[in-house]
Amino acid sequence: MKLSIRERLCYGCGDLGSQFAYNLVTTYLMVFFTNILGLSSVAAGTIFLIATAFDAINDPVMGSIADHTKTKFGSYRPFMMAAAIPYGIFLALCFVAPDWSYGGKMAWAYIVYLLYVVFSTMFQMPYGSLSNLMTNDIKERTVLGAFRDWGANLAGFLLNMFAVSIITRFSADGQSMDKSGYLALGIIVGICCIVFTMIATYGTKERIQPEKNIAKFSESLKSITKNKPALCILFMVFFINSFVAFRSAFTPYYALYYLGSENMIPVILTTMYTLPLLGLLFVPKLIEVMGNRNMFIVSGACAIISGILSLAARTNSVIIVLSAIFGGLTLSGVFANIWGCMPNVADYGEWKTGVRAPGLIYGLATFAIKLAVALSAYLVGWLLNWAHFDTALEMQDSFTTQFIYAANGILPIIFGIIGILLILPYNLTNEKIEQVKEELARRR
Repeated sequence: MKLSIRERLCYGCGDLGSQFAYNLVTTYLMVFFTNILGLSSVAAGTIFLIATAFDAINDPVMGSIADHTKTKFGSYRPFMMAAAIPYGIFLALCFVAPDWSYGGKMAWAYIVYLLYVVFSTMFQMPYGSLSNLMTNDIKERTVLGAFRDWGANLAGFLLNMFAVSIITRFSADGQSMDKSGYLALGIIVGICCIVFTMIATYGTKERIQPEKNIAKFSESLKSITKNKPALCILFMVFFINSFVAFRSAFTPYYALYYLGSENMIPVILTTMYTLPLLGLLFVPKLIEVMGNRNMFIVSGACAIISGILSLAARTNSVIIVLSAIFGGLTLSGVFANIWGCMPNVADYGEWKTGVRAPGLIYGLATFAIKLAVALSAYLVGWLLNWAHFDTALEMQDSFTTQFIYAANGILPIIFGIIGILLILPYNLTNEKIEQVKEELARRR
């Protein structure tokens, strides 16, 4: 079932809106917590970790609830409708810096970030599963994956192009990165989040009748353990997104304290998110030719090369940009591939186990993404603490700056290698998918 360009674009707006939020949080919330709110790097990282521990329950449960929901608006869109506005509001509140005691600031950060996580999940779980009920065509699902990833990378490109300029423009002195500037950025991005997630909600349609054999949560969870392609995807998602989240969260520290220039933040991150805007035009065809697994392997190799180039660059801006380009190539090949795979992995799971659980599978994938973000933020905090990073100092000592330089290159190499190793057992070819679809059609 081929969808219109309009509906594809509306679906892609869902990730445009949610990835405005995601990129703002992964790139700037950690540095906001440490440099503006005044929390220690370890305390700030712990906030991300605890919120993700909460999401360990929240994500898959939300996916399972959506799978079992039946309304006149569909199974998934009602949750998207309910979540869109508070999603953007609590995103903006994360960048409020109240003039309270240290304990009060800590409590504020925990409360607003946890509420942001709740509404983020309420939108993202159903949104990710929505493509299952928009079409049952394999190629069309891959195209939808490309459209949502194009929206995601457009959000990353725009945010990282203008974020520093917005912060400095709205700061008290018009040139520093202070709390007024961060709040202005939070409000602007929060509004964008609301607008684009609502476009996705009201511009799409659930036209495939959902199956009635949605199992109980415990049965669905058990079935995932027998779905090898799903497990491969989940682990690949975690480690490749660890690369993305680490690079996003660490870049402000790398640019400010090793390269000595805040202007390098948008240069590095905008370059990373520009490549996918072009690369995603070719990704569906490349996946068709190469297959999902080979595309994942190439993407992991690009993450490794990005890390190697970062180490080789030192302060050479040309090689630093080249490292960011390979980071962008990683993004180009991974996430459109993942979202295109998800419906097929769900079909495979139903074919193998008799249990259909697309919402739960997507919930686990999104949890893997959030877990990667949280652990990467915690890792950044831990590494900075180990490097004796001091927020009170504009210039860090030599040990700290050299540590930041080394970590910025070594961690992407590790994440890329592990990601490749974990995707090797993935064996769901296009031919196998067609066989699965035909057999499921006969069963139904």
